[in-house]
Amino acid sequence: MSAPRRIKIPTCALVGVIASVDELRLATGMRAPPDLFELRLDHLPNLRESQLLKLRQPLIITARHPAEGGKKVRSARRDLLLKFLPRAKFVDVELRSLHELGPVWDEARRRRVGRICSFHDFKRTPEPAVLHRKLLRARKAGADVFKVVTRAEDFRDLLTLFELLWIELAGMRLCVMASGKFGPISRLFFRDAGSSLIYAPLRHPLHQGQLTFQELRGQHDF
Repeated sequence: MSAPRRIKIPTCALVGVIASVDELRLATGMRAPPDLFELRLDHLPNLRESQLLKLRQPLIITARHPAEGGKKVRSARRDLLLKFLPRAKFVDVELRSLHELGPVWDEARRRRVGRICSFHDFKRTPEPAVLHRKLLRARKAGADVFKVVTRAEDFRDLLTLFELLWIELAGMRLCVMASGKFGPISRLFFRDAGSSLIYAPLRHPLHQGQLTFQELRGQHDF
């Protein structure tokens, strides 16, 4: 496949995660919003396009697979993503879902929407060789950003993620974070280590180790 395009991303971009109607209301009235908003469509299956008109920042859209922390929805994830793709700056598709959501991935390229290929493991941090192979698959698929979130319960896990970021950053844009015990420090430390994106729920953490938008802003100069 062709080499991934270099989609312009602020260094480092703070992403505010919207996963509830309450957070959507909050986002529309923010005086100092994050660089981007992520719409968790698996948490907002009945979202209407008209509800997004007041959002001032670019959007990342995703409908997460249940095996990677997503919420089961009656609507097909493909349909949800295609519906909101025209409004998106980026779309996030899990590495495991590239075949299932191939029409979304291809349409995003046609529309010149940035493509984030992601991998989430909320139980553990895989070995470095496993993460490297996943990165190579994301690069081959033409991803603009490879996003990795794993559970880090000891310092070795944190070092594994840091080494991935530090060693592989020259090859493509990366977004690397941890959940679990070392989740908070990863979101502070990895920003300065080169992670292109750092995510923070606007109000309600979805996983252990997440810092909310206000907590992250209060602890670091975003």
